[in-house]
Amino acid sequence: MKLLSFDVAGTAHVGAYVAEGVIDLGAALRTTHPNIQTAHSVLQIIQSGLDIDRYGEESINELRGTGRLTRFVVEKPRYLPPVTQPPKILALALNYQEHIDETNLKFFEEPIVFAKYPSNMIGHENEIELPPFPQKVDEEHELAMIVGRDCRHISPSQAPDYVFGWTICNDVSARQRQRERGQMGQPYAYAKNLATFAPMGPFVVTKKEIPNPSNLKMEVRINGKTTRSGNSGKMIFDPYTVLAYCSDYTPMQAGDIISLGTFAGDKEIKAGDTVELEIEKIGVLRNKVVASKAPWPSFTQDKPTGPLVKEKR
Repeated sequence: MKLLSFDVAGTAHVGAYVAEGVIDLGAALRTTHPNIQTAHSVLQIIQSGLDIDRYGEESINELRGTGRLTRFVVEKPRYLPPVTQPPKILALALNYQEHIDETNLKFFEEPIVFAKYPSNMIGHENEIELPPFPQKVDEEHELAMIVGRDCRHISPSQAPDYVFGWTICNDVSARQRQRERGQMGQPYAYAKNLATFAPMGPFVVTKKEIPNPSNLKMEVRINGKTTRSGNSGKMIFDPYTVLAYCSDYTPMQAGDIISLGTFAGDKEIKAGDTVELEIEKIGVLRNKVVASKAPWPSFTQDKPTGPLVKEKR
C-alpha cells in the first residue's frame, strides 16, 4: 500500500493513495473493521504490527465494491511527513561512489551515520526555508527506509524481515556551514539540521509493494528541469547492510527512519525554486524553496560562516 499522513484541523490522519485519489484510510477502517484500534497514525500502525496491506486492501475493496469508497476521498489533502513522530532519523553520508568522487573525499570501510532531527521534518508541498545568512544550500535526494520492528544485532540477511517500507527524504544541507563545522570534527549535525531541512514523503510504500529496493530509478527536477538522475542500485552499502550495521551500535525501533545517501550531480537550490524528487514506485516529493521569513537574533546576517553574535553585556 501507499500510506500517508495528512492534517485535518491540527490532527494527523492516516491516508492511502489509490486509483480514486487519497482516501481517509483511518475512517475507512473504522467503517469496515471497527474492532481495529491501532490505525490512528502511521506510527501506531507500524508499532502495533498491524498487517495494513491485508486489512487496508480488504477495507478498500469492500467500500469500492459497494460504491462507498468515494465518500472517503480527501480533496486537496494537506500532507504531513508520512511518519509524523518517528523515534529517530538516521542518515548516511557518502554512500554512492560517484558522490565520493565529486567531493574529493575518501571511502570508508563502514557506513558514515549521523542523526537528523524529527522536529525538522516537513511534508510534501510544504516550504523549505533558507537561513537568513548567505549560504549555498543543496538538496540531497535519498531513498529512505522505515523500520518495521524493534531490532538489535541483526544480520543483513535478517534485515528484510524488519523493514516496514520506503519513502523519499530530502537531506537538505547548508554547505559553507558544513565545511566550517567539518574543521571542528562535526560536519553533519549542524548543517543538515536547520529547520525544514528534512522534507519527507509523500508516501510510505510498504515492502509488499517494493520487496526489493535495489534497482529504483531516481530523478531530481528543479523548476521542471531534470538536474540529475541516479539509481538505488549504486549504493555502496545496501539498505539491509545499513540496518544491520545500525542495529549493532544502537537499538533500532519500529518507526525509525534511515535515509540512505545521495548520488552525484548539481544539487544547489535557491529561493523561488520548486524541487521535485522522484523515486520509481514511490512517487514525487515536491517542495517550494523560500527565503528566510525572519532573522535569527543571535546570528550574523551577512556572513556564510562564523561564530554566534553575542549579546552586548
